[in-house]
Amino acid sequence: MKKRSVEDVKNGKYFSVWDIIPYAVVLVVAVALMLVFLLPDKEKMSGFYVEYGETRILSYDFPSDEFTVTSGCEDGVAVKEENDGYTVEINTADGFNVFFVDKQNRTVKMIEADCSFTRDCTYMPAMEESGDSIICVPHKLKIIASGSDVSSPVTG
Repeated sequence: MKKRSVEDVKNGKYFSVWDIIPYAVVLVVAVALMLVFLLPDKEKMSGFYVEYGETRILSYDFPSDEFTVTSGCEDGVAVKEENDGYTVEINTADGFNVFFVDKQNRTVKMIEADCSFTRDCTYMPAMEESGDSIICVPHKLKIIASGSDVSSPVTG
């Protein structure tokens, strides 16, 4: 290996190919990791359930289009059928929440609540995929999407 003078370094190129290769490798690995974690297709939810504190008070199944209200919680749950879905009102000791269930698109969206001045839970995105959730912290209310449709074909 030969010593290079300061003048040779100053007059040389800023980068050589060998200087750029590590950056290119890091970029390829980063893009590959982003594809692995950001592109997987999640499963549509097959239903959802509502918990107040630690108690499940309501569940719904899209394939059977059926609500199940836990015994003893009937007074706090009101379900109104509409053209394209259901409007569900949950009344608890902490307040009320209203959400809309879209049967055709299989989504659930919180539309009204009296939890706070900002009503943060109404700004959460609609639940569309298994694993999604809507949480109203002041009311201790959780709407959690349940797994995939069991009638869907299994491949592989």
